[in-house]
Amino acid sequence: MIPVAGAMRLGKSLDESKVHGFRLVIPFLLLWVLLLPLLLLIVPVLFVACLCVRVNPFRAIGVLFRILAALKGTNVEVANDRFSILLNIF
Repeated sequence: MIPVAGAMRLGKSLDESKVHGFRLVIPFLLLWVLLLPLLLLIVPVLFVACLCVRVNPFRAIGVLFRILAALKGTNVEVANDRFSILLNIF
């Protein structure tokens, strides 16, 4: 199943235990609905590109779907002395 939501925390990091900032919840389900018309335009181009390089287009779409599904549970944290970003995908 593809990820349906994510959360991002942005803030100023005073030390490793305290993060001052805000949390932004991202509903990916709405993002998928908004990107659906763009996806309908990209799929024929993907099919032609796959046929040109002799790759099975159905397998390529399956691999892309598996990559999206594997994003679920990803945690990314980037921090330095003054700023920190934490991204959780669930």
